[in-house]
Amino acid sequence: MPKRSQRSDFVKATRAAIIQLQAQGLPAIHEAAKVLEINTRTLQRRLSEAGTSYSQVAGDLRYEAACRLLRREGQSVADIARALDYSDPAHFTRAFVRWTGMTPSTYRHQCKVRCKVKRRPRSK
Repeated sequence: MPKRSQRSDFVKATRAAIIQLQAQGLPAIHEAAKVLEINTRTLQRRLSEAGTSYSQVAGDLRYEAACRLLRREGQSVADIARALDYSDPAHFTRAFVRWTGMTPSTYRHQCKVRCKVKRRPRSK
């Protein structure tokens, strides 16, 4: 079994491969395996040894991208859902509620409130 740092490095490499391919939508596992120059089964096995799976790594990246996009102004939730390769905004909303326990709109509102609080000048 590979050492912990090797497993962590492999997960990072898998994340990088997915990010590299994301311009065409969420890549299939065989596409990421091709970028990593290994076969699909090896990718699955090595991720399993690292305590994760391809769908979990891809889901984590989707979650991180969703949060980043929701913190920005100017994109609707429907636009963000399409950018993250969801076929329907309702599917994105359900996934986001599963990840965070709140709707994308609620998350966006809370980020806006927190950001405004952080930017207030200190009183002297």
